[in-house]
Amino acid sequence: MFKRTLASLVMFAALFAGSAAQAAECRLAYTAKIHYAPQILALQKGWFDTADTKVVGVDLGMSAGIAAAEALVSGSADVAVMGDVPALFALASARPCVLVASYGGGEGMHSLVVSQQSGITSPKGLEGKKIGVHFGSSTHGAISLYLKAHGLLDSVKLVNIKQSALVEALITGDIDALAASEPSPSLALRKVAGTTRLATLGGLGNDYPLMMVASKAFADAHPEAIKALIAGTRKGVDYINSDPASAGTELSKVTGVSAQLEQDTLRKLDWQVRLNEPILASLEQTAAFLHSIGRLKKIPDVRAAVLSDSIR
Repeated sequence: MFKRTLASLVMFAALFAGSAAQAAECRLAYTAKIHYAPQILALQKGWFDTADTKVVGVDLGMSAGIAAAEALVSGSADVAVMGDVPALFALASARPCVLVASYGGGEGMHSLVVSQQSGITSPKGLEGKKIGVHFGSSTHGAISLYLKAHGLLDSVKLVNIKQSALVEALITGDIDALAASEPSPSLALRKVAGTTRLATLGGLGNDYPLMMVASKAFADAHPEAIKALIAGTRKGVDYINSDPASAGTELSKVTGVSAQLEQDTLRKLDWQVRLNEPILASLEQTAAFLHSIGRLKKIPDVRAAVLSDSIR
């Protein structure tokens, strides 16, 4: 009897060890910013992990979004979440990468904020003025489209300033307006007296998607991990949409940004998991812009990079 019980225990232990050994570890790179809220929340709450997958967060701190693409391309991450521009750089890299899903973004992502001293109250008032924007960003493409739509592309001076320095440049008067992605516009409205939001850079045919990108080798080898990442991201998105106040409060503990600002920003962006025609067209539009200014030597084939069994 004892021998049979011992044998059963040994067999159970072997089966358990075999099951645990089959769990794929996935290194998910992200920066500690609100744009990656669904994944940050999912990591905190264990929403990614399944019997087949263990997701390990690669926290890149408050680095620029391109850091996630660099982590993916260098091989220090298997999957990464990033903005549209870093995603395009990843697709254009020597390491084959695939698009897993978009989970956020939207036309409210970018805004044009003007200072009180500038006297700007309409698009026409931008003539001869200086607008600060981070060159090579999706905001750069958005403000270019906006100015072209209003016939102002040649009568406004765009000044290349890192997003982190835009608010200070507006305060000092080095620029008359700034174009940036959230939360910088909202931060400017809070910190700089008399500033106003002249426009959101929507209605220009671009959803400015936030993307999840994976190395092709990892995605091919571990489809179960990709499914777990999509499912966990979906839970994060559902949580944000159902309770942005609580989500923003939890997120602020990671980002160090005030809970109120995080809550406001979560409400401004469009959170949904998808990979459909508007997303692909948006990426193609941004890729064409980056190519036109020399930031991309070759436009990647966005549609060919879509993971075959990814969501739609």
